[in-house]
Amino acid sequence: MSDLSNHETDQKQNINLRKNHLSRILIYSSALILAVYLISIGIAPLHKIGEIKKMVEADTVFIHQYDSINDHPEIISAIRKKVYTAALLKLSEMDSIQLIVNLHDSLVCLSINGVQIHKTPIQSIENDKLLKMIPNREYLNLFSGPIQIVGQNSTIVKEPIVVRQAPKDTIEASLNAYKPDTMIQNPAFLSLQLEHGLKLIFEQDIDSYPGAKKARRIFRIKLWLDKTIQSLINFVSLKKQEYIPTLVIKMPPDDLRAIYRALPANAFVVIYYD
Repeated sequence: MSDLSNHETDQKQNINLRKNHLSRILIYSSALILAVYLISIGIAPLHKIGEIKKMVEADTVFIHQYDSINDHPEIISAIRKKVYTAALLKLSEMDSIQLIVNLHDSLVCLSINGVQIHKTPIQSIENDKLLKMIPNREYLNLFSGPIQIVGQNSTIVKEPIVVRQAPKDTIEASLNAYKPDTMIQNPAFLSLQLEHGLKLIFEQDIDSYPGAKKARRIFRIKLWLDKTIQSLINFVSLKKQEYIPTLVIKMPPDDLRAIYRALPANAFVVIYYD
């Protein structure tokens, strides 16, 4: 009986050892996979810089005409201002409403045929570190003309429809004329996906509207989830992680709604910063 008992004890110990061994393998493997995933995310900005550089170098006309004097620190600001003006001229050739984001003067504008039809001040700006560090040559190539908006995501109703009962008399009609439209007071948040893998995010600058803070959290969580899911898909399919340089702009909510509703489906934007 003693031998049998010892044998059973040895078997249990061996089973426990194998379980512990498998557990350690699983933990180490998971840690290794997580480390590789985090490293792939960490080097994604370097890949993006390389992609931008490769795109610029593929533009042989631009490279041939580019003068290295443009990289002189004392004239970079003036050169970018000149490129911004040229981009506005190209934008004026378009016969629909377009967007202008002027970070230098903290303004967001709407224009049509070169005429500004709406202007609003930017309350705060979060410029992406990658965009601030790219060489001047890459900047001039990226922002030398209008950039197409290729995707939109917003909490704003694009075309609000309000149903009201017809007034009984002129007195009631005059009262209704000044009655605030509560539908358009929904919190205002907007994400614009641009060509070249860039993104513009607009957020209202105050949280006084009912549900504004909750809407901000939901909006940001959705953007984070979309980014995380795409990141995991890229990792599992052994693709390079995509880094999306992003500008975050805060402005008055009423202006943000007006801008979003005025933009056509395939709008363009001119971006300027120094």
